[in-house]
Amino acid sequence: MVKNKSPVLYVVATPIGNLNDISQRAISTLKNVDFIACEDTRNTKKLLSHLEIVKKELISYHDHEEQDKSHKIIDRIKSTGETVALVSDAGTPCISDPGYRLIAKAKKENIRVHPIPGPSALTAIVSASGLPSSKLLFCGFLPAKVNALKQEVESWLDSNATVIFYESTRRLEKTMRVISEIYPMAEVCIGRELTKLYEEIETMNVNEALYFVGSHETLKGEATVAVYLGHEKRREKKHTEITEVEITEAARKAFKKGETLKDLLIRYKDCGLSRSDLYQLLLSAKSPED
Repeated sequence: MVKNKSPVLYVVATPIGNLNDISQRAISTLKNVDFIACEDTRNTKKLLSHLEIVKKELISYHDHEEQDKSHKIIDRIKSTGETVALVSDAGTPCISDPGYRLIAKAKKENIRVHPIPGPSALTAIVSASGLPSSKLLFCGFLPAKVNALKQEVESWLDSNATVIFYESTRRLEKTMRVISEIYPMAEVCIGRELTKLYEEIETMNVNEALYFVGSHETLKGEATVAVYLGHEKRREKKHTEITEVEITEAARKAFKKGETLKDLLIRYKDCGLSRSDLYQLLLSAKSPED
């Protein structure tokens, strides 16, 4: 690649787990750029070592210093005509990863920006979830504080979309509990270890998802979650017959897993039924007639 012509910024997607997912175009780009801006130089070194790319200059570029580093990188390539690749630790830069300030600065300075597309946990979970994908709402990482989390989750109902978010497995049970309380009819797909040896992608009712998370013995790392609220739209329109059937089916499964009547009364308190009608419905689910 010839220097001192025109600077270029490449946005390069890297594997989210399986290193074989990297494209030939991404490999060629990483080999030929003058330097690489990375979220964590240690992780990028491991990838470059696997690709047998040696003696490549790496510059740390993460959230805490993005504003300052973006100016320095753009000023450098603008004055030298160098080329730079932007990578994150895994997946596509700018998808809940640093990078948009650097790209915005490049655009402002009329520097060419070329995407080198590839792996993303977002597209991976959508493609394998079995949930509707004609309209998507990506929320990145959800708020950690409970009140802010509830407000965020409540805002989803009007989106009419399948919601995608990333979550730490440490907070996943708390997040799933909030979702189950607000949307007891929701369908959920949880993905973890995506593209890796012990990959798990499970699609289920939100209450089953809550049990899945709570009973999982090896839940580590980060999860990618898709939530479909189609059934909640029917409940909002007071299609009571459908709602009661779905509550009954979910309650029977929950009782078999050891949940109590009190747990389910709290979970379904906003389902549109009176407390007495809900109590009788759950009681019949717990002790079905022969």
